[in-house]
Amino acid sequence: MNDPTDQDSPIDAEDRTDIPEPFARAGQALDDAGIRWVRLRDRGGGTEDDLLILPADLAAARAVLGGAGFHEVRHPGRGSHRAFFGYDEATDGWPKLDVVTRLDFGRWQEWPTGLAEGVVARRERGPDGPRPASDDAFWTLLLHELLDRPGAMPRRADRLRELAASALPDGPGSHVVAGVLPSGWSTDRVIATAAAGDPDALRGLGRALAAGWTRRAPMATRRRRLVARLRRRMDAADPPFIRRGLTVALLGPDGAGKSSLSERLGAGGPLRVRRVYLGLYGGSRRTARGASGARPAGRFRLPGLGTVRRVAAMWRGWLVGAVGVRRGRLVVFDRHPYDARLADGGRGPRRIRRAILGHALPAPDVVIVLDAPAELLFARKPEHPVERIEDQRRRYLALARDLPATAVVDVSGPLDEIARRITAIVWGALAAQGGGR
Repeated sequence: MNDPTDQDSPIDAEDRTDIPEPFARAGQALDDAGIRWVRLRDRGGGTEDDLLILPADLAAARAVLGGAGFHEVRHPGRGSHRAFFGYDEATDGWPKLDVVTRLDFGRWQEWPTGLAEGVVARRERGPDGPRPASDDAFWTLLLHELLDRPGAMPRRADRLRELAASALPDGPGSHVVAGVLPSGWSTDRVIATAAAGDPDALRGLGRALAAGWTRRAPMATRRRRLVARLRRRMDAADPPFIRRGLTVALLGPDGAGKSSLSERLGAGGPLRVRRVYLGLYGGSRRTARGASGARPAGRFRLPGLGTVRRVAAMWRGWLVGAVGVRRGRLVVFDRHPYDARLADGGRGPRRIRRAILGHALPAPDVVIVLDAPAELLFARKPEHPVERIEDQRRRYLALARDLPATAVVDVSGPLDEIARRITAIVWGALAAQGGGR
């Protein structure tokens, strides 16, 4: 039996555009894995793509999309909708795949149709991937426009008018709609209303369909609405273990821009960003010596107490990050105790202290080592001689070779471009984790 996607599809000239690279990559990955999928609608300004993937293929699709750089950001209470986000370094954008496994409609996805299997089976190959057959495209778009945004003006009335020319009054979609039409309505009249393109008439049809669907199954409709509301409220409470997060540590010599880059990393993305300082010096040192930095006169200092306080402070910071990861945050560690592993020739207690600090915390998911010529780093932050900065550079590069999940990034260019590069690395790692890689 021939694959229906090998057929030509009557896609109009509006659709014959080059698909953005992230979406093309995702579609190619699904095709290569043999996963059946359908692009339901035209892309919204190139930033969002609507895909239908059957439930049996969802687990495999999640792994495939992870490999293509798309990470699922979960938001319960939205029916079968699942949001997968990628990162486009070239545009600093966040392309989104809105994947559904069922064709349910309504604000709360309270009205099921059972059309998904048939739409996938009847799909046709278009210039930008598999599309619904023309009849399926009409009925699914009609229900989406009239039911998913109750009372709103249809946004794709022109597209509905075009598709109405090939809509069937006795096809699978029309049979679903016929079961909820009020008295005096027929599927022929529905098609004629869409063909006329009158927004007020379409809104009236939407209200009639919603009322008819609710009358047909009032208890099931109320139950689906209630469950969806409860899940969305739970989601708004930001509970842990719903979304997957990631920890990333920024390391590098003075002048590399660690703090500035930590402020830019992941900006505008779908995950909240939590920034945590995990440097070797900070709160415990201030506590031990007082606000002026001098040790109080006459006070005995217990050997090793400063190290204990420093480790405790670092663990407090790490726990803040761990909670953030459980809540789906992108946790950026500005500096990390890995700095203590830089070989500096210390001996005795100092060497023991650095060994303890350097291994005190669990490893972050990703380590980014920032690098640039010593002269440039000195120009940015002239606190130490160029020779010392060059020595720092070499130590960090040596450390990068010994740490897992580490990337070295040249920070010689503009900070915004560097932030894009690091964001792409980090988001790729997060997507790969979600894909089980």
